[in-house]
Amino acid sequence: MPGTLEDATPHRVVAHHVVVPYPASNSSVRTRALHWIDRMGAADPEFVGPVVHGPGLERSRVPVDATVLLLRNARRFTRGRFESSLLRRACVGVYDLDDGLPWDDGTLPGLGHWWKRPWPRSLVARRSAESADRVIAGNITIANWATEHCRDVRVIPTCVEPSDYRRRSDWTIANPEPLIGWIGSPATQGYLLDIAPALRSAHDRTGMRVEAIGASPDGLASLADFVTVVPWDRSSDQRISRWDVGVMPLRDGLYERAKCGYKLLQYAAAGVPAIASPVGVNSDILAATGGLAPLTVGEWAEALIELVNAPASKRQVMAEAGFDVADAHSYGTWHDRWVDAVGWPTP
Repeated sequence: MPGTLEDATPHRVVAHHVVVPYPASNSSVRTRALHWIDRMGAADPEFVGPVVHGPGLERSRVPVDATVLLLRNARRFTRGRFESSLLRRACVGVYDLDDGLPWDDGTLPGLGHWWKRPWPRSLVARRSAESADRVIAGNITIANWATEHCRDVRVIPTCVEPSDYRRRSDWTIANPEPLIGWIGSPATQGYLLDIAPALRSAHDRTGMRVEAIGASPDGLASLADFVTVVPWDRSSDQRISRWDVGVMPLRDGLYERAKCGYKLLQYAAAGVPAIASPVGVNSDILAATGGLAPLTVGEWAEALIELVNAPASKRQVMAEAGFDVADAHSYGTWHDRWVDAVGWPTP
């Protein structure tokens, strides 16, 4: 839906536009764009929201001389020329990047797809960063890359809204089948399959079960005897506090080192102790919360068994440290820096 805001120049009206590559259900679209817009509207009745372009959203052409915030890429099959033009013709062109696109040339182990190779995301990212007035990077790994292509780079982490989560307040595991949780999408469930032997071993030894929100039932069919797949919906954040432990396995690759640790932040906001691969920003979050950081499948099995058998007091200490981490990564904490980075004047 169209809208305008007055900028600092008297009598001049600037239209603000946001371009996203996925529908509103995508976690990056929600966390990096839509939730910011919703917050601004809730805080200021006079705020007139930007036009958001993307699948299931506005499809009209972005006008010349608008302020443009581009998240990742504008099209699926692209080599970056369209994105470059979009940013160059904007009065302020901002490129937001929260994942390992600069290294995704279509050949990454486990992530390579034949259709990506003629349209490498790495090329799209480079052309977009070179054309942008400013890059917003989700973490320092992305920022270090971006500084090679853009003079103005700001680090804004992926944020959480702590008040959106039901916080766990009792860390006793009363159920004889401890509940391990994971939230993601079919695109990332391969990381969960990487530790499938550990999950099964821990299940056999403790009776634990796994709830996988957003995964594909077919993709996890081999684990169906103890893994329950739950479709993602807007109430999914409220389910996380039911879990006894949250997990975030990753491979240690260039793409994964650029991830923003969103799963761990969600677990932290809900008061759920975590086990995760110490890759990229995960390492910092784990250090701050005391989360376990296994490296091998065998270590994953032992970490799961250790944490479900640990005293409730240990899980509580980890969870309460997580509350502080979630607050440090909250939208409220980063609001002013984000508004300044996107270049939207405020009334």
